[in-house]
Amino acid sequence: MKEGYAMNKKDEVSVLFSGGSDSTLVAALMCEQFEKVHLLTFFRSGMHFAEKTKVNAGRLAKRFGKDKIIHRLISFEESFMRLYYEKYLVDAMKYRMYMIPNVCTTCQIAMHMETVLYNIENDIHFVRDGYKREKRHIYTCMTEEGIEELRKFYREYGIDHQSPVYNIVRTDWMLFEMGISPQKNVKFPHEWGDGSGIQQDCAAGALTNMALMGCLLPLHGRDVSKRVQLKYWKEKIEMAKVYINTFSTKRGT
Repeated sequence: MKEGYAMNKKDEVSVLFSGGSDSTLVAALMCEQFEKVHLLTFFRSGMHFAEKTKVNAGRLAKRFGKDKIIHRLISFEESFMRLYYEKYLVDAMKYRMYMIPNVCTTCQIAMHMETVLYNIENDIHFVRDGYKREKRHIYTCMTEEGIEELRKFYREYGIDHQSPVYNIVRTDWMLFEMGISPQKNVKFPHEWGDGSGIQQDCAAGALTNMALMGCLLPLHGRDVSKRVQLKYWKEKIEMAKVYINTFSTKRGT
């Protein structure tokens, strides 16, 4: 599976797609580089309004052509449950209060695990996400170290991973300039103020912010918190590899 996965094909790419301006800009940029773009919207219990992602998926299809875009809504409930709860007691003793933000960390790993399986099943050699540097103090997946671990993870399966908008601050402005978004200001807090929110949301994200910003960062400091979360990130990536290598393309067995 790994050895024969060539890296020289550049016809299709998958994008982790939340429907927001970051992942939508990634998808738009990929539409200019690839023949076909697979938008992967993942959902599980606790995540809401996945159907909102169809708004920007439709705008992309209108701008670049329906044949260019494939939009999939994929449940990753089982993957998340395995990663988060299989070693929960051991993890809880080791990470304690960090198990609150670790919900988001596990979510991210589970989505990437499902993306690897999707890419293998569909013979896709490239994946892109909308990770941004300004959120790296909260989410391990958006730190430089976390992203490098992801790249190594995907590379084991012959898949090229990149975060193309990592250093772009106003992705919503770029979408407006490209003629994809009808509004210039759609990022927080504008989407709350005018009801124009177009991406799915999750209550766990709010808990992660409260736990880190209100407790863990003031208590332990940024360096310690970053180190602890990165350790958990690496451990769950290793678990994801076991599941991928065990189940491969056979779902639910």
